[in-house]
Amino acid sequence: MSGDRQERGEKGEVPEGFSLSLALADAVPVALFASSAFVAAGSIASPAWALGAILATAGGVGKVAWKFLLALAHKNVPALSRQMRYVMPVGFALMVVGATLDAAGTLGLLSSLGRMPSLALVVAWLGCMLLMVRFARRRDQLDARANWAEQGVNAVGQLTLFVALLLA
Repeated sequence: MSGDRQERGEKGEVPEGFSLSLALADAVPVALFASSAFVAAGSIASPAWALGAILATAGGVGKVAWKFLLALAHKNVPALSRQMRYVMPVGFALMVVGATLDAAGTLGLLSSLGRMPSLALVVAWLGCMLLMVRFARRRDQLDARANWAEQGVNAVGQLTLFVALLLA
């Protein structure tokens, strides 16, 4: 991120192009992730999995709230966008712990996901998540155009995972 753009974001200035439609688009992958975690919880019976899924979802909800505030109130609350960097990784780590604690449930779910047609969807999901990693390293969080691209890829990825889990 350029120094000037980063300074503006930290000062709480509202970046251009953050609309209500972008905030709504950002909510789609969060809802799909929460749905996928709920479906997976049918196989992975672990409180750590559930807590991790709640935390990871909360991180996404915080980012959506940030975009809604930008769009509707023209107010930038940088803490809402930054919290995701901390809350989501803790949530994902707890999900890994939970999956490990219920190894039998996890292995059963993975076995189901490893069969067609779920496997093709899981591969598509992995491709989308690799793109998201690339976006995270190279794109400007305060650029609305970059956000549209990220949320499009994220929504497709989360949808493919959700459908894969439903078919598993």
